Amino acid sequence: MAHRRVLDRFADHIVVADGAMGSELLARVPGGAHLDLAPLERPNEVLAIHLAYLQAGAELIETATFAASRPKLDRLFASEVVEAVNSAGVKLAREARDISGVDCLVAGSIGPLAGVIDIDEPDGPGLIAVAHAEQAAILAGRGADLLILETFFRLDELRLAIEAVRDVTDLPLVACLSFPFEKLPESHPEFAEQLRELFASEVLAAGINCAPGPQVTLDILEYLGGPPGAIAVMPNAGSLVRRDGRILLPPATPSYLAQFARRAAELGAGLIGGCCGTGPDHIRAMAEAVRGLRPVHPRGARIAVEHPPTPMPSPQPRLQSTLAAKLASGEFVHVVQLDPPKGTNPDRIVEATRAMADAGRVDAVDINSNPLARLRMDSLWLAAEVQRETGLETIPHITPRDASLMGLQAQLLGAWHAGLRNLLAISGDPSQLGDYPGAHDVYHVDIFELVRSVSRLAEGFDCAGNPIGEPPGFHLGVAVNPAADDLAHEVERLRRKADAGAHFVMSQVFFNWEPWERLLDRFAGRLPLPALVAIWPLPSLKLALRLHNEVPGIFVPDELLKKLEASGSEASKVGIERARELLWAAPRYAAGVYLIAPFRNPTEILHLLDDA
Repeated sequence: MAHRRVLDRFADHIVVADGAMGSELLARVPGGAHLDLAPLERPNEVLAIHLAYLQAGAELIETATFAASRPKLDRLFASEVVEAVNSAGVKLAREARDISGVDCLVAGSIGPLAGVIDIDEPDGPGLIAVAHAEQAAILAGRGADLLILETFFRLDELRLAIEAVRDVTDLPLVACLSFPFEKLPESHPEFAEQLRELFASEVLAAGINCAPGPQVTLDILEYLGGPPGAIAVMPNAGSLVRRDGRILLPPATPSYLAQFARRAAELGAGLIGGCCGTGPDHIRAMAEAVRGLRPVHPRGARIAVEHPPTPMPSPQPRLQSTLAAKLASGEFVHVVQLDPPKGTNPDRIVEATRAMADAGRVDAVDINSNPLARLRMDSLWLAAEVQRETGLETIPHITPRDASLMGLQAQLLGAWHAGLRNLLAISGDPSQLGDYPGAHDVYHVDIFELVRSVSRLAEGFDCAGNPIGEPPGFHLGVAVNPAADDLAHEVERLRRKADAGAHFVMSQVFFNWEPWERLLDRFAGRLPLPALVAIWPLPSLKLALRLHNEVPGIFVPDELLKKLEASGSEASKVGIERARELLWAAPRYAAGVYLIAPFRNPTEILHLLDDA
């Protein structure tokens, strides 16, 4: 058999792998260097690291290709060198084997695509499979002895990767999951069960790498029992910390990791190595600790006994979105859009919304998030304050422009607890258009992944798959621009947002029904989501001209511009009359409206509702 050399090695004794290519590179290359391109741009450093681990006693070294898949390299605008990077990675590892004279195994390293491609999107699994298959084929074709799929936080993606790799090569395969550091011991049996499920796949070894570190890795192995194959353990040396632009390595000593290696061997590990923060000195100590040992079946492992779950009390019904209920029942809704204050005092906005609540004609208040990329009070906080003070439901905006995905999720957990039940997810105006032209927008995720992440929260999980307790089931809106230059593209974006889990849609502003009718025609007369259309009583020709000529995505028809110009000082009456016409006709076209209130006197919008 072509792979007998690998299989015999694993059957004969415990195989010692290398440590952390990534953290070793961080210590050797200048800041800002692209580690994902290291085999091409830093070949001498990569070779030196391989040699250091081989000298320390490693007999399996991983190629420096963890993030060398096409989608990941595309983030560096380097997808055209995917074959060159992976080929160079194998070449350098084989060269290290030749130089050192150590008969080591060369393992082609393949990392996950979570955070780059969303497996929960309709086309996500296919894109992920293609990328893993391509990288595996290159590594196998250039002479890797085996492949390692590592640092996968989701079992479903790891299974998908295994199937994709198996479609292009029969090389022996090691598959490793990672688990969150912060999980409580109650989760360890669940993690062990995921490892047991991995062995049902066609793998040489399965186990844990990277997180959650040495001690918790051992705790999980104790629950594993006797697996039908070799266990692989390659944990971090502890938690890495980034501070003041520097990476602070874990304090774990070589002797500590030697103790880990001995205990892991007792629990059945057949492949032992390290990940982040594990240097050559650590590997030397681990290799000495297991020298001469053969893989054994776990002894004295704890067996998790399943007890009948304790009956939980029936949950109290939680407050749901009244806006969602009205839309579901077919009731035509009226929403007013407000801009938050630029300073720290929300009193004027709160008083305006109190007047709207008292009037009884407004179903909800829509609250912008840093509109036009100009700093204003946080929309989520202001929305919670409005609801607390007035009882009027709100629709705060959220955008990936200003916070990372984790930051957004954290804000939404707090927003749910504060009583918010509606959201509008938008891309947000880029900072280059606002008061911070030199700022770097976050955009950790795009609008589609943001919508999907809110949907995942409603399912009871964050985007890493961790349970979050009471699911925050927000009624989630998204935006659509019927006057977009490329309407076909806008239609496709709306379909993707709906598929990602959106519940309703709010339009960009328009001033006659022609753009909306064109949009409806693209959907055979009916949008996939209930729609609220924007109505803006233009107060002046000056504002109309600025919107038409300076604000992307807003079109003011010529006939309205001419009427505003002809009316002179009475232009605001023309704007109100056009808004009134749109409002009267809206029930034929949409499920509701949202009216853009004057910033200085928001309650003036109530006059328009009185007329309606």
